[in-house]
Amino acid sequence: MPKFFQSEIAAYDGDKAGFRNVRFKKNDFHNSSAAEIGSALEIIPVHIRNPPVIQFIAYITSLSERYSSATDKEQPFGRSSPYYVWKSNDRSISLSLDIPSSGMASGLDNMNNLSWLLASLYPSYKDSVSATSVAASPLFRVRYSNLISSPTNSGQGLLCVIDNVNVTHDVAKGFINLSPKNLGSSFANASARILTNAGFENQISEGKHFLIPKLIKITMSLKAVHDHPLGWDFHTGEFRGGRSAKGWPYDFGLARDVSDQGAPGASIIDEGGAKSGPPGGVVNQQQNIQESTTFGTGAESEGEGRRP
Repeated sequence: MPKFFQSEIAAYDGDKAGFRNVRFKKNDFHNSSAAEIGSALEIIPVHIRNPPVIQFIAYITSLSERYSSATDKEQPFGRSSPYYVWKSNDRSISLSLDIPSSGMASGLDNMNNLSWLLASLYPSYKDSVSATSVAASPLFRVRYSNLISSPTNSGQGLLCVIDNVNVTHDVAKGFINLSPKNLGSSFANASARILTNAGFENQISEGKHFLIPKLIKITMSLKAVHDHPLGWDFHTGEFRGGRSAKGWPYDFGLARDVSDQGAPGASIIDEGGAKSGPPGGVVNQQQNIQESTTFGTGAESEGEGRRP
């Protein structure tokens, strides 16, 4: 049976050395070591019962994020500038990757994983007849090292929805042509042996022809569905979510220097390990400043033209 090149085996951290069907999850959504170190992009559709583990070698060509904030704009009478009230934040990720096929084994593996990805964009239904019996909307955990990950439940990918997937078959790079013959016999050709060893001999008809592009390009857009609190504790100045959410979004940082006692909002840890709030009066001072700069004085509200 043709094997993957050594670079492909390394990309899967030794977990895969040829074409086989995807693995399936039953009890947890922890990622493979290849996804954790960033040599593979791993996608688990959690809306499917016993979901497949979809893997692609991480030939990432672009990775960008967009953080947007929505606010309500209010313009008091007599005030020269409006003030803004926060409504929500949105995080989206745009990802592009190349999927090269070095031979028949890796080509079939890529096509199988791609088929699982595209099919998983559809919801789960309770009734196989009715189109109105949607039981679960498409939801995914995506992992690419620490750049696309969740700080909670270490070893799980970022919970998100996939807005869109664009697939481009680079026809200029050519194709791999497969036509299995003599399936299940000692006279089977190379493609038939690969399919048989992977357990697909009963799903493929004799003499069926396959075209596998040597290079497939994929772009996709993700929208994060954070499964932990975000924002800041007003009294302590600590990031919400506790220890499990520290390091968001790249699993690093957001750690206060506890020796910096004078920082506004910093927590104070005494010798006994007890934690107290910020130094007295800091919160009230910050609140007074915010109120005076945001809402202005009574004179401003009455249109006397004073600036804050």
